[in-house]
Amino acid sequence: MKNKLINIAIIFILTIFVLYFSLKDNYNEIISLLLDADIRWLFIGCLLVLSYTFFKAIITNNIINKVRPFKFIKTFSLQIMTFFFNAVTPFSTGGQPFQVYVLKKNSVPLSDGTNIIIQESIIHQIAIIVVGIITLSLNFILEICKIEGIFLVFLIIGFLVNVLVLLLLFLVSYSNKINKFLIRLFINLLTFLKLIKSKQKILNKLNKTIEDFTNNSKILLNDKKRFIKLISINCLALFCLYIVPLTVLFSLGDYSSFNGITAIVLVSFVAIISSYVPLPGGMGGQEYLFILLFGFYVDKPLLSSLMLLWRFITYYLPMIIGAITFNIKQKEI
Repeated sequence: MKNKLINIAIIFILTIFVLYFSLKDNYNEIISLLLDADIRWLFIGCLLVLSYTFFKAIITNNIINKVRPFKFIKTFSLQIMTFFFNAVTPFSTGGQPFQVYVLKKNSVPLSDGTNIIIQESIIHQIAIIVVGIITLSLNFILEICKIEGIFLVFLIIGFLVNVLVLLLLFLVSYSNKINKFLIRLFINLLTFLKLIKSKQKILNKLNKTIEDFTNNSKILLNDKKRFIKLISINCLALFCLYIVPLTVLFSLGDYSSFNGITAIVLVSFVAIISSYVPLPGGMGGQEYLFILLFGFYVDKPLLSSLMLLWRFITYYLPMIIGAITFNIKQKEI
């Protein structure tokens, strides 16, 4: 609870900084643009974020139902609440433990729950990399933005980080040897510290759990059609999220500065690079990169208005709705 409050405080402070630097030069013009924004286009942007959540819930529910029957509405609600926990933790790492906890409360064994979320994470990481490759190809063909200098370095690092995360997830899911080695190392440490006594008994129990875990993990990979289908759905979810800046641009009365492909390419680059920003929601990094990349197409103060509305629709609003949903559903979890 203490860490969560600290993270919320960090978000609040960073939000103040973002607002200050966004508004300080063109305060009156930006406020005027924000107040005059077409609510209909903003609503469509919100529907795109909702579509992202819906597609993600389909993926998670599909994986859960391979373990035990689980209502889609429960998974959808869980996905909404996950927004909040991802938003208030560095590297968006809080959502997965929360999902495992909720599944455990709904009679899904801990090992199965962990397995489900790791499989969903593998699908998500593959989708990010696939969409990243698609957007890089589109950028090469259409020359949407120049990839050079420090930006090229950051983009390469972003890709490497995402590939490394994917490899680690695969190792945890499918390697009995590595899992058993790590467990043995951890148990030996606890034994050395005299925190446990029946070392062999615990090891035998955990080894059996690991074997069940890796056997269940292989179900997803063995069903290649289903695996590809879920990755495709996740790619569609990302496209829904990445095209939101276009609806925001239209809401501000600009229908020509950039198109949907440009929005998807640039937001994909923002997502890849900011994936290793060690702050809740990638704050600071996402805003800076958005201004940097979309600055080639939109001038201030329209650019600042675009960034603020995009960030509100894709980050702050889902976080707020996720927090409200969590408070409402807390007794049911």
